[in-house]
Amino acid sequence: METSLSHKTAAGPKPGTDNLLIPRHITRFRVPLFEVDLGRAVYHGNYFHLFETGREDLLRSLGFPYREFMNRELHLTIVGITCSYRKPLVYDDQIEIHTGIPWTRKRSVGFSQLIYRPGKAEKMELCTTADLDMVCVTFSGRPTSLPEDFTTMARNFFEKRTPSE
Repeated sequence: METSLSHKTAAGPKPGTDNLLIPRHITRFRVPLFEVDLGRAVYHGNYFHLFETGREDLLRSLGFPYREFMNRELHLTIVGITCSYRKPLVYDDQIEIHTGIPWTRKRSVGFSQLIYRPGKAEKMELCTTADLDMVCVTFSGRPTSLPEDFTTMARNFFEKRTPSE
């Protein structure tokens, strides 16, 4: 798995946020066989495995791997998600998962994710988009504040990068 930072743009703005200006981290990944159904395409529910892979890779690149949340007995839980399936992914597609953090609040964080694959003439085509709202909770399930060092690392990681488009 390779990682780098993208300056690609999102499919559309989220209320209160201009997703067109979100810098993104890129995770390159090949679609594994176990994600594909009998119709030879990635089963719709399995896209969330791909999104999780992108978010975990982004957190490692921030310097705050998900393991750090767990060490502090914290978890990020999804409380809202919007997903749009535009084009199917199939086994062995070489994909790019673009992940950005458009906002953070005291207890919650947003992730904006896009999945691309090479299309005609090697131009990347957008296949799937997702916007997730996640809340930080303790292992007992109580909402709690995001770690301050996490929000600082996320802000610093993305502020150093500016979209080129």
